[in-house]
Amino acid sequence: MAIKKTEIAEILDLLIRFIKGEPSASKIFGNNPKTIHYYYEIIRYWNKINFIINRTSFNSTLHSEIKLAKQFYAVYRIFWEKASNETILRELTNIDRIFLKNIRQFSWEKALARKTEIEKLSIYEGIPTFIINHLLPVMNLEFIKENIKYMDNSKNNGIAYLRFNKLKRKYPLKKIFSQIKEELKKENIRFNEDIQIPYLINIPMTMKSKVIQNYWYQKGYLMFQDKASVAVIQALSPQPGELIFDMCAAPGSKTSLIAQSMKNKGHLIAGDFRSSRIKGMNKLLKHLNVLNTHIINVDSIKFPVRFKNHFDRILLDAPCTGNGTLSANPELKWRQNEIFLHQCTTLQEKLFESALKILKHDGILVYSTCSLYPEEGEYLISKFIDRLEPLDLPHWISPSYTLENSIIPGTGRLFPSIHHTQGFFIGKFKKKEI
Repeated sequence: MAIKKTEIAEILDLLIRFIKGEPSASKIFGNNPKTIHYYYEIIRYWNKINFIINRTSFNSTLHSEIKLAKQFYAVYRIFWEKASNETILRELTNIDRIFLKNIRQFSWEKALARKTEIEKLSIYEGIPTFIINHLLPVMNLEFIKENIKYMDNSKNNGIAYLRFNKLKRKYPLKKIFSQIKEELKKENIRFNEDIQIPYLINIPMTMKSKVIQNYWYQKGYLMFQDKASVAVIQALSPQPGELIFDMCAAPGSKTSLIAQSMKNKGHLIAGDFRSSRIKGMNKLLKHLNVLNTHIINVDSIKFPVRFKNHFDRILLDAPCTGNGTLSANPELKWRQNEIFLHQCTTLQEKLFESALKILKHDGILVYSTCSLYPEEGEYLISKFIDRLEPLDLPHWISPSYTLENSIIPGTGRLFPSIHHTQGFFIGKFKKKEI
């Protein structure tokens, strides 16, 4: 694959920013697919590439950011794309020829000879040991590998989900849905209709850019939304005429689907703590013709006391570590640590407590996180289970983790390697009257 000098400069710039710990560096060159492709691929296998560099380069920790970025780029091109040393020397100025010679002599067999199974999995598959150690109590090594590997590969080889927005239709639902499918076929956009969820289709990830140019997508009749995200609203099962609170609503995709399920009837309150995201959510909901939603900039932990026992249903799609979304956010893989996890679980507990206060007696609460960690799912629910009456989830969702030889009723999980979705925890409960 030919890479322009300007694109290489952009890739190196992004890598330097990542090395410095700057968040969401990919947004800087988000309009260049090739730049983002290379950046994300290198980030996915960061510790694997870093291991190769450390085995073949002396004092690599003392290298400048630009030198280290060039080494990461060179190793990826050589090991993943079989680029020659001559190609690398043309692409990168001032790259160390001795370094290029040394990495040609690298051997995985020798490098991993005395490593434990966990070390081998972490290094060779590019999985942080933090993730492995936190999943080992509930998953075996092979299942951890399958899920992380699926997320690593799905950006190029996976599928993307599109749902039909019923709030935009001016004609009979089946007629317009059939028309959209016919036009997708004419544009050679391959798709499959989902078995479990009506009006949801999936396409090869490689065709996502074609869909973005499609008339129906641009007009708001189609929108990208992962099946796991749709499953959360399927579990919530909103009804027309109800009063519903989406506690952590931005960016608004789940909010819009709640409104669709309510047929734009009733009242939906969409709250979010981050004012910077409210503007984007307003724009999205308007684009999708959502009419029954009131957006508020609010800290849902400190929701006004007058709303006690107020809502018919509440969705708490809580802020989390996001390790179930590594296919879309590979940078998150290397930001997983104990402090981050503790911050998330502390926030989740406070939000859950607030949700129980403002939910009506016998009201329905759905709690979800895009996380594979039990700390952000089963462990948290176990702290509140005495105040909850479990409700059934859609039958196609897998059981949650087994803790102390039992599964918490009303909970389930979506695994990337099984369901071909993001990794999610979902719990559905009715509030007990105590």
